[in-house]
Amino acid sequence: MRLREALRESWRDVASGAGRTVLFALLYAALVGGVVLASALSAAAAVRDARAYVASGAAIFVMKAAGGIDGRSCDAMSALVNVVASGAVREEIEGVASARLPQTPISLFEVSDGFSDLLESVGDPRSGGLGLSQEVADTLGLQPGDQLETTRGATKVASVFDYPDDGRDPLLAFAAIGRAPQAASAFDQCWASIWPHDEKAVAALGRTVLAGPTESGERPTLVQLNQTRGSQFIAGTTFDHTVAGPLAAAAGGLLGAAFVIRRRLALASDRHVGVARAAQVVSQTAQVLLWVVVGALASLALVLVAVRLPIDDRMPIVQQSVVLLAAGGGAALAAGAVTVCAIRDSALFRYFKNR
Repeated sequence: MRLREALRESWRDVASGAGRTVLFALLYAALVGGVVLASALSAAAAVRDARAYVASGAAIFVMKAAGGIDGRSCDAMSALVNVVASGAVREEIEGVASARLPQTPISLFEVSDGFSDLLESVGDPRSGGLGLSQEVADTLGLQPGDQLETTRGATKVASVFDYPDDGRDPLLAFAAIGRAPQAASAFDQCWASIWPHDEKAVAALGRTVLAGPTESGERPTLVQLNQTRGSQFIAGTTFDHTVAGPLAAAAGGLLGAAFVIRRRLALASDRHVGVARAAQVVSQTAQVLLWVVVGALASLALVLVAVRLPIDDRMPIVQQSVVLLAAGGGAALAAGAVTVCAIRDSALFRYFKNR
């Protein structure tokens, strides 16, 4: 039997319903697709947890040394591997008093050039003027571009940064920040956002401390900005991703073998009258490939609908899902082909008796 004839035979099985294409496509989507969906949803939950961990400031480590932090060295930390952003900050003795609410002092901080990258801000913090915490902006009814009338004159509101009360150090909760001059003196703290966690990067914060005693005479201390979520991120997964590949392959292989075994009597009968084994391998493999593709597309569509994440976070999960579906499909094709080869025309009577 030539290749074209083998494929025609395969199509006749599909068209007549003998191939049970729809049934096996549904089984593939349920078994292999179920494994893939469970893995994808678990990964998506871990990504959301990681985003929440970073957003809470738990990935920001702070080296505290009053009057003992080198601002340039602190800014330079952002060039290190896994350091997302870094910057130095110091508190000014005199805060800011709004002309509207002069009895409500606003803490004032000077920061190095890189510090604004550590905060989620609206507006351009590098455009000159002050950055206000969201609480200050809400209290005074201000937004980026407005003028802040203080008891010492007016200044521009360059940005408004988010600093929620979620367990983080309340240092900047009700504060204004401004960029320090290039030739500024030493700072009090160096902040570094380190993600993913890297102990070498955390240890590098020690190199931002200037030689000699600090202004307070206390030793430098290293802390997390938000310690309520643990020192390192640990995802609370509900599915062991290490078994996803073997489970998908096992489910696919089981379906591929079952698809062929249920027709072993017909295949042995055809073999008995002279149909070549190679032709049967081609015919059955083509049918397996058809329901694998249909089931995989349905499964992938379900993953795309179920995983609700930004595109940058979603694509790695989709790619992993494709790999798992390919593993299941490859196992189904291999198991189907091997099972066809294992069927013997000499066992035709036994297949008939056990039908």
